[in-house]
Amino acid sequence: MTKPLSPIFALCLANLALSCGAALASGPEALVGEGWALVWNDEFDGTELDQAKWSWETNCWGGGNNELQCYTDREDNSFLRDGKLVIRAQKETFTGPAEPLDWNSGAGDRTLPYTSARLRTKNKGDWTYGRFEIRAKLPGGQGIWPAIWMLPSDWVYGAWAASGEMDILEAVNLTEEADKTVHGTLHYGREWPANVQSGASFDFGDVDPRETFHTYAVEWGQREIRWYVDGVHYATQKSSGWYSQVLGDDGFFEDVPGDAPFDQRFHLLLNIAVGGNWPGPPDETTEMPVEFEIDHVRVFQCVDDPEVLDACATRHRSATRVFGNVAPEILRIEYDPKVMDADVVTIFGDEDLSPFTLGQYVANGTVGVARVEEEGRGLVTELRYDTNEAVVYWQAPFGFDLTGFDRVEFDLKVVADPREDGRFMMKMDCFYPCGTGDYPITPAPTGEWQHMSVPLSDLVSHPGSSLDLTNVNTPLVIFPSWGDQKGVVMRIDDLNLVR
Repeated sequence: MTKPLSPIFALCLANLALSCGAALASGPEALVGEGWALVWNDEFDGTELDQAKWSWETNCWGGGNNELQCYTDREDNSFLRDGKLVIRAQKETFTGPAEPLDWNSGAGDRTLPYTSARLRTKNKGDWTYGRFEIRAKLPGGQGIWPAIWMLPSDWVYGAWAASGEMDILEAVNLTEEADKTVHGTLHYGREWPANVQSGASFDFGDVDPRETFHTYAVEWGQREIRWYVDGVHYATQKSSGWYSQVLGDDGFFEDVPGDAPFDQRFHLLLNIAVGGNWPGPPDETTEMPVEFEIDHVRVFQCVDDPEVLDACATRHRSATRVFGNVAPEILRIEYDPKVMDADVVTIFGDEDLSPFTLGQYVANGTVGVARVEEEGRGLVTELRYDTNEAVVYWQAPFGFDLTGFDRVEFDLKVVADPREDGRFMMKMDCFYPCGTGDYPITPAPTGEWQHMSVPLSDLVSHPGSSLDLTNVNTPLVIFPSWGDQKGVVMRIDDLNLVR
């Protein structure tokens, strides 16, 4: 990626509304472009958070990323100070709901070692298209993950990420030694784990976003989404590079026409996550508590062009064009409806059992997948990890009732593993976020096959599991421990469901 121009230089080139060298506007006006009208804002000038605009999420779920914080609505974790919203993450043991309250899952409680806050505007501020502008100073440290982002309010196209996610800003592990980089990303495609993502990063260079306030923004239009830092247009994604595929009434995927999933109502979220798959946990260098300060949040509408936004758009030729992903071909899989009636159902032996297919989710990098011949076994599945963030899975487009089965079995051989801890995980899913969560498995020493036999009752009772055995679409998700995978080569054979 070409390094972005400095904010002042880019503003001069683009002939924007700000004069070169001028201080950022203090009033509720758009920083760039013309024709924008303010439709929603919070300047945080009062003494208490405006609950007509914001709600707290309260849970110890871990965000689906194995994060280590409980989100609370306590003043210890979010409050107004000197005209700013402060979100504070701190180290303290806390117990709260194990899953988001919206799910009504009755999953009980969970205890985690940190607390933080996650605020959202859902059903209080929901929009389709516009300019979203947040001025903030970021927290940093190993394991610290602040985010300004948007989620669908209605989940029209299904669970995450088929209905989309827009990340205006994410920053992980900002420290004195690390690159001062922030990220803007889209998540879309099918429901997890068959979702995809694409985005770009902005490098602050010698500027430290932990020390000073900066303005982070997106302009979200019908066919294009653009990202900005301090008025610098640094990335663009077009609708030709995103998509949504959903299950039709016949149980097969269908392409959603138009600009889906980014054509529905979304709402804003502000939070600090602690730990998780991407940043890893805090360490001895992490100074707690940390604070995320937000000076204002402003939402603008393009009066003369409220959907496409061309009449108001700020574009610059130096912005990175993110080409995104093309929707995969939809296969109409034929299968025997009695496929699950046998006492032993072989999902993979020498080939995949229809309608189950081998797939992967890779956040970055690659996983090489091949079917290779091994003496005495025939074809086995070989996985080569050139990434630290990936899972591989066998999945059907619809769910099966596994209540009559006793266990899932498979053979695993680690061919190469340069890691120190050598941890591996498996999961069973029933359409995300329904599933077991990460279930640890222990392979044999490198070069030896290990037969794994896991009782389904253990997966149901695993801490944090929400597995519904009546609707399993993914009998096996398998991966080296998230965040530490590169260089692992593993083989899988004889994946069976056994009564």
